[in-house]
Amino acid sequence: MPSAGMMPQALLDPPFARPRAAPEASRARRWSVLAKLAVTVAILGLLAAGADWASIASRLSAADPLLLAAGFAMKAATLPLAALRWRAVGRAAGFAMTRWQAFRLQMASGFLGQILPGSVGADLLRGWFTWRLGHPAGAVMLALLVDRLMALLGVLLIGLAGLPHLAAVAPPAVAWTVLGGALALGLGMAVLLVAGRLPRERLPLPRSLRDGSLGRSLWTAVGELRAMAGRRAAWAALGHSVGVHLATIAATILFARSLGLPLGWLDGLAIVPAAIVAAALPVSLGGWGVREGAMVAGFALLGLDPDAALLVSLLIGASIAALSLPGGVFWLLLRNETSSLPDSSR
Repeated sequence: MPSAGMMPQALLDPPFARPRAAPEASRARRWSVLAKLAVTVAILGLLAAGADWASIASRLSAADPLLLAAGFAMKAATLPLAALRWRAVGRAAGFAMTRWQAFRLQMASGFLGQILPGSVGADLLRGWFTWRLGHPAGAVMLALLVDRLMALLGVLLIGLAGLPHLAAVAPPAVAWTVLGGALALGLGMAVLLVAGRLPRERLPLPRSLRDGSLGRSLWTAVGELRAMAGRRAAWAALGHSVGVHLATIAATILFARSLGLPLGWLDGLAIVPAAIVAAALPVSLGGWGVREGAMVAGFALLGLDPDAALLVSLLIGASIAALSLPGGVFWLLLRNETSSLPDSSR
């Protein structure tokens, strides 16, 4: 069991007690972080160089404080919804958490995901804490996978709902890209579910995937995913995921209207899902830069001011950062709680 003093370094490593990485892996990880930092700085730098900061400051000073507060409150609503999603996928994977425990894990991982580099840092840290609280490692890893799948499915469902409006305001290539991505994901999941019902020997797979340890592990995971598709908790997680994204869209609309932009629900359904997906891509730090670029591009399709679009995205990012700060308290409490657990609890 790592001591309390060793905990911060342990949080930087992959979860579930993986040994210390080799020097080559450590160098690769450092280069990965530097590359993401470069992408973040480059995109934000380009957007900042082309922005009219006097206009942005004027818009912010004239913003409606009530609508700003309402947007912040809607963004805050994503935290309990995300915690409920984690609790639901945990039930589907075979372990139980209370709502309060799931919320603590969500807050702590969200805080650390803001201050530590990594593509899926918040997810891994949530899983790490969940494992340290005594839940089976295999079930936690499965829950992490399903949690990401449900988040992606939720945003794609919302994107499909906004596709007709997107097709009306965007070039055909944009709408076809969204539709093609949704169909590709649906087809991929259908293939997995169908393939999971067949013996490995009947599938046209390389021998290493049929008979090797990697193949057995992958097949076990596919079987678990297929089993989870029939569990109500998994579908509840999908509902919570849709709720998280709808709250983000509502926050975007409220922030935009506080600045005097006539952004409606159809507009939000059409352009915000792309920004959500962009922010989740493992190419920048905390989604900064790519989220702003996607938001500016989306607002441009609607003929809205790009400077105001940049400000709206910065307000979203700032609200995420502010809402993550209380998670530091939950992190300290969980850190002390898990460091005192005996080895047998895991």
